Amino acid sequence: MAGKKTVGKRIRWWWDTRIMGFWRVKLSGAVKRKLAQPADTIEFNRDAPPMPPAKNGGITVILTAYRRAEYLAEQIKALRAQTIPPDEIWVWSNRSEDPLLDVSALADRVIVSNTNFLFWGRFALAGLVRTEFVAFFDDDILPQPRWFENCLQTIENGHDGILGGSGVLLPESGGYSSKNKAGWNGAQNTDVTEVDLVGHAWFMRKAYVRYMWIEEPAYWDNGEDIHLSYMALKHGGIKTLVPPHPEHDQSLWSCRPDFGKAVGRLKVATYQTQDHRGTRSAIVDKYRADGWQIIAIKQPT
Repeated sequence: MAGKKTVGKRIRWWWDTRIMGFWRVKLSGAVKRKLAQPADTIEFNRDAPPMPPAKNGGITVILTAYRRAEYLAEQIKALRAQTIPPDEIWVWSNRSEDPLLDVSALADRVIVSNTNFLFWGRFALAGLVRTEFVAFFDDDILPQPRWFENCLQTIENGHDGILGGSGVLLPESGGYSSKNKAGWNGAQNTDVTEVDLVGHAWFMRKAYVRYMWIEEPAYWDNGEDIHLSYMALKHGGIKTLVPPHPEHDQSLWSCRPDFGKAVGRLKVATYQTQDHRGTRSAIVDKYRADGWQIIAIKQPT
């Protein structure tokens, strides 16, 4: 009689095996059926061709689509019209509150993300390009016809590095300030200008992009331009430079000045709605404490 179940145990056994067991099987089947249903699909107007083999030379451009994808067409037109046109133009499309736009009819390759990876996504994507050089542009930058020619000539003349169109010379007193700039929106020099960091447009050897990932960024919400320039200098001795932006020859410039201003009025960029000055100053001070010799220290005025 010791093995005989009590009334309570029999009720418990009946509940666990008959009632709860039934619902476990039923719910499990429902989940499997749901997972087996066709997922929503993203249909592109045009499929990209297979990836080409790696080559010496050549340029791949990486653009972004976030809130202002409607300006891509004009950017891409300007890039195709370069005196040295790029081999391919890729678009990294971050998720935003705006509908995702299919731009596969304009670009050679399109990557659509359901996550907003901010500006980091495009630099991560650069590891996949098959050309020797890679160029990046913010969505409010319109390169002028000889910008790539200008960059390649700068490198050929012995000024290899992280090239950009809007260079910042940091203040000796510490923190971040963009008051002292060189490029399309700063000092329009006829010579190559060494700076601490560049933004808006970048041009570099694909091999240099790896420096961005050697160390974890100080912050993920801002400062990719600061991080890239310091990491390249620290780990590779790679300088950051602004190619010539002569005042009387805008064909060499990285951006047509009125384009960025006009775009900004129509749809405000994220950096204009959020104040990141404190974050950027914290990044600069952290890296200076780590040993970053900024231009103002190396070349005191």
